[in-house]
Amino acid sequence: MKISPWQLFWMLTTLEISMSIWLTVSPSIEIAKQDAWISLAVAGAIGLVVTLILVRVCQRHSSHTLVEFAQKLFGKWVGKLIGALYILMWFSVSADILRIFSLFIKQFLFHDTPIWVIAALMVAAMVYINYAGSIEGIARFSEMAGPLLLVGIVITFGLNLTNLHPALLLPIYADSGVIAILKGSLVNASFLGESMMIMMLVPFIANSEKMLKPTLLAICIPSLIAVLTAIFVIMTFGTNIGSTLIFPYFSMVRFINYLEFIQNMDVWIMFIWIFSVFVKLAIYLFINSYGTAQLIGIKNWRVMIGFAATAIFTISLVPANVIGLLDYAKFVWIIYIFPIFIVGLPIIFLLVSKVRGKSLAHE
Repeated sequence: MKISPWQLFWMLTTLEISMSIWLTVSPSIEIAKQDAWISLAVAGAIGLVVTLILVRVCQRHSSHTLVEFAQKLFGKWVGKLIGALYILMWFSVSADILRIFSLFIKQFLFHDTPIWVIAALMVAAMVYINYAGSIEGIARFSEMAGPLLLVGIVITFGLNLTNLHPALLLPIYADSGVIAILKGSLVNASFLGESMMIMMLVPFIANSEKMLKPTLLAICIPSLIAVLTAIFVIMTFGTNIGSTLIFPYFSMVRFINYLEFIQNMDVWIMFIWIFSVFVKLAIYLFINSYGTAQLIGIKNWRVMIGFAATAIFTISLVPANVIGLLDYAKFVWIIYIFPIFIVGLPIIFLLVSKVRGKSLAHE
């Protein structure tokens, strides 16, 4: 199982865009008002620094997954504990994404369809691509879904130009300040931190020494799109309405109407968005299955696909009134996962590797 650095680029670009422009724009607008686009630019810079650290960690352990090199750095039991915590975190993230996806599809497409049916169909597709093609199949699919998603976003930006009111972006900085801008950046910065999954994918990357440029570019492009999305949403709806929209980009797309000839663009965008969410969830299923197999010592990782898929599906069915739609991101992801799993532990991995004075890549 090998993927190229540029296939990794499309995988990361697709999964970063899939949720960031859907879920991070309105929280940033709520905090930083019309300066949300500055917050998202700052988030991109933070994401680049974090991803640079992650790439350096991976390049020092290029033939090992996180589960393996954590044990080499900290010993068997501490390493297994760290690996288990990451796997549990990825299970929870996968379930939350599947829940949000299912609720979104039910709300906008299939009002009378039970959520569990929508979730089950997505899980079935995830299981199939992992069994049939593993990470190589996901990479090839992302090479199709990624460009399609980018083209769709660019087209919607162009078609929305007539709905823009530039005055809604003013005044710049005066109403927010440094603190609000920095607080507004944390949401998207934490979402960009999903690049941490490369710590599980690095053994499958051919020429991992060349992965830095594609990986950083895979953060730059989603960051730029998030900035543009915030600008367009603010200039279309203003900050009062824009901050209350759960899916502001999608609401903006539904607003497009040219002489009643070009309209209903939301159906097309939703279609290619489903592809991008599928890539994201399929990668998480691979990571969870492969990582769990390594933790408990099973050589055939495909045996764990059924278990991982069932766990993700079951957790995703926890009612939204128990776990709010965006509560996971607000109260778990940003507060705990981002500083500990995305920033803190990778820095420790890198420092410990350097203190030991050698790479464990080929041990």
